Amino acid sequence: MRCLVNGHTVHVEEGSGRPGESTPVVLLHGACNDHRVWLPLLPGLQQAGCAVYAPDLPGHGQSAGPLLTSVPEMAAWLIAVLEACGIAQCALVGHSMGSLVALHVAALVPGSVTHLALVGTAWPMRVAPTLLELARTQPAEAIHKMALWSHKQRDGLPLDPLAAAQTQALMESVQSGWSDGNLLATDLAACDAYGEGEAMAERVRGRIKVAFILGANDRMTPLKAAARLQQALPEAGVNVLDSGHALMSEDMDGVLQALLRLLI
Repeated sequence: MRCLVNGHTVHVEEGSGRPGESTPVVLLHGACNDHRVWLPLLPGLQQAGCAVYAPDLPGHGQSAGPLLTSVPEMAAWLIAVLEACGIAQCALVGHSMGSLVALHVAALVPGSVTHLALVGTAWPMRVAPTLLELARTQPAEAIHKMALWSHKQRDGLPLDPLAAAQTQALMESVQSGWSDGNLLATDLAACDAYGEGEAMAERVRGRIKVAFILGANDRMTPLKAAARLQQALPEAGVNVLDSGHALMSEDMDGVLQALLRLLI
């Protein structure tokens, strides 16, 4: 499915559910990713009757640019995407950077968001200065390290080398697909700079159903880094999976079951 937002083409991966049986689910990817990170979940959500929409952010995957440089800009863009797709109400699910965008949207248009799932989230979502610099100067090396750090490890190596290689290949594909600037560095800087998480969480509190889906072995957004958001959203469900940051590839069933508990 494609739509136009601000004169640019947006790709939205679409999966049909059973009409009228559940609220549409909108899935938003993280930094240097695109809709493909959600593909393992689509069949299970569809079988549960959910209509699913997974947009690519501008400059990512199959969506045209220009890149958006802040979480609030991404949130305004996502609100425009929902309008362009005719989605009046939905559940929002965001991974990593996408979780910040989803939270911001839920706070801005609470009447349009019925459920919110924050996957692999943190706030503040600080990025190590060394990684920011590496992303600016040697993005290929930064992607390699991020792919390794996104998966459970033993002795510094991923327990599932194939999964880590697939994560790296996806990020390399997204990075190389954009030639007008450094996509990875732009995304990481947006995560690092976002300062409104706690305020947005307080606006959401008590209005919609919220769930955290976190990885016990997450090195990119460690469990403790989600503490301030959890404190701001004390009624939210908390699901801790035996996973790293790449939760959808390492524990697809665990993520799916956590989402279904929230949604259905």
